[in-house]
Amino acid sequence: MRSLFAFHSFHAPVFSVIALIWFWTGWAQIAKGQSPVIAAPRPAAQPALDRPTSSESSAGSPEEASAADVRPPALADAKIANQRDRPWDAAPAGASHQQPFSRVGVGVGVSPLGIGANATIVLTDFFDGRLSGNYFAYNNGRIEADGFNVYGGLHLASAQASLDVYPFRSPVRLSAGLMFYNTNHVSATMRIAPGTGFSLNGDSYFAGGAGAAPTPLTGVAAVAFHSVRPAPTLTFGIGKFIPRSNRHWSFPAEYGVAFTGAPSISIGLAGMVCTDAKLTMCGDASSSSNPVGAAFNSDLQAKIASWHRSLNRVRIFPILSGGVVYSFNTPWQGTPKAKF
Repeated sequence: MRSLFAFHSFHAPVFSVIALIWFWTGWAQIAKGQSPVIAAPRPAAQPALDRPTSSESSAGSPEEASAADVRPPALADAKIANQRDRPWDAAPAGASHQQPFSRVGVGVGVSPLGIGANATIVLTDFFDGRLSGNYFAYNNGRIEADGFNVYGGLHLASAQASLDVYPFRSPVRLSAGLMFYNTNHVSATMRIAPGTGFSLNGDSYFAGGAGAAPTPLTGVAAVAFHSVRPAPTLTFGIGKFIPRSNRHWSFPAEYGVAFTGAPSISIGLAGMVCTDAKLTMCGDASSSSNPVGAAFNSDLQAKIASWHRSLNRVRIFPILSGGVVYSFNTPWQGTPKAKF
């Protein structure tokens, strides 16, 4: 009995320590997401089968041959990742490559320059060359007010060449050009009723045409918008004149200016002008050899100079246009080639 008690007194602490270690190890495995169950022993390695030779593989069934050619999963995954990371060289859907001079577009439009017609040709994927012309004419009937009979007219005629640039093949267009022909102007002819009074540069005058001044007072005036010829143009727009696809119709818009310089004013008067209402102190309005004519021309030139100073602030002509263009392949080029 004493020996059994001694054995128990000696081995109890040892078993307690072993139990505590086993208990702590199990909880650690549970915390890591592992099972505390002791892993089963690995099965014995099976003997490797003899691989078939090339002659035996060729003699096998198609299913065996295809199974033998399957790449290991690691190599297949590496190939897929390589293809995924490799950049693709493909154009967007619907994009096509235009050869130089392969397509031409003709169209019409409306702008402050008048009713326009244009012809465009493809130079590259990014550049177009464009030639355009504008024309408009309007003559109103007689306008009578306070003894003044005025016939006015608006005459617009211009032509320009432009280089259109499409950055990054976008529909936004930047254009630089040269207006090499420009006769835009506003004109008026007038006939003043005899005895009609008017003020010029602060002085009072009366139109002849009766009594001592039998010749009526007439005049021609014009405001021209072509002080700079040829005039540079700078515009931007939305929409391509020639679509980079097989489409035929486009609806481009354009906004910009032509640097035509300050408008010029010209006035010519003929007939008799007087300084009194009774038309007794008169002179030739087109001559400075008489006192009345000299005073009248001095006031007229001073007034024209004042108008020039006011118009000198306006040195550009607006270009705001919209239109429609029909494009087609040129006879010496085929259809556009798609880029892949």
